[in-house]
Parts: sequence; C-alpha cells; structure tokens
Amino acid sequence: MNPSTSNAPSHHVLANVTLFQDIKHLPEALNGFERIMKPVKFTKGHTLIQQGDAGHEFFVLLRGQVSVEKLTTEGDRYKVAVLNGDHHAAFGEGGLIEGEARSATVTCDSEVECLVLHREEFNQFAVEQPHFALPVVKRIALILMNRLNQTSNDLMLLHKALMSEIRSS
Repeated sequence: MNPSTSNAPSHHVLANVTLFQDIKHLPEALNGFERIMKPVKFTKGHTLIQQGDAGHEFFVLLRGQVSVEKLTTEGDRYKVAVLNGDHHAAFGEGGLIEGEARSATVTCDSEVECLVLHREEFNQFAVEQPHFALPVVKRIALILMNRLNQTSNDLMLLHKALMSEIRSS
C-alpha cells in the first residue's frame, strides 16, 4: 500500500488543470511546477486523503480511478464523486494552504498514478517565483470561495425544506 515514485510524463498535463489555468500560457511557470511535483503510484485501496486530517499535498490524477467520500454526522460514508485519470482530475488544493482539514476521503479504486505537490515545495517555489505562485494561490482562494458559497446555498435549501416540512406538519 505504500506509494512508489514513477517516471510519468507531466509535460502538458498541468496546462489542463484548473488550478494552473491562469499560468497555462506560461511554459516557464508550468515547467517550474512540473519540476517540484513528484509522480507517485498508489495501490488499489490506498487512502490518499482522509476526511478531517490536516492536508499537506495536492494531487493531479494521471491514471486510474479514485472515489471521493464524505461522512454524515452519524458517521455513515456516502460517495460524492468518482474521478478518472483520463481527465486529469485534481484534488487536495486546500492542503497547499496551512494544513486545512480535509473535507472528504479519497481512496484508490484501482492502481493510481498521481502528480503530487507537497506544501513545503510549493511554499519554497512561492518564495523563489512569487509571480508564478500568486496566480495559483488566487485560484485556490477562488476554488475554496466557490465551495463555501455552494455549501451556504445547500444549507439555505436544506433550511427551507426543513421549515416547509415543519409548517406542513
């Protein structure tokens, strides 16, 4: 179950990842990120991210399939998404920002290959190349803000449904 390093090509992959959208036209920036991201293989059943744990890395799925699950307040798991390497899905960007608690569990459904970016390498890159890192930090903020807005909207809908149910009883 231990991860192993790989020699997976990452040349054009990052240009198609939302996190790097604002620098995709800058080959020097993408090359810089490719240098600090490590290709790693994981076995089927390996947990890449555990809900509630502090995050320290960001993943770009190159090959294989992972399931994203959340826990209910009762402790039951429910599947939120299945991500496939064919689309180079990316997840865990919150881990690049000061150990944010993981909001879901991500488990390998098959042998998986990812590009992994650790927070320490990202922080060092940000010090050395702030003009390339700043657009990525802004994109992380946008992603997290969109998730917060979606959660707020979901809570409002839930509140409305609950109030409607109470009124009709």
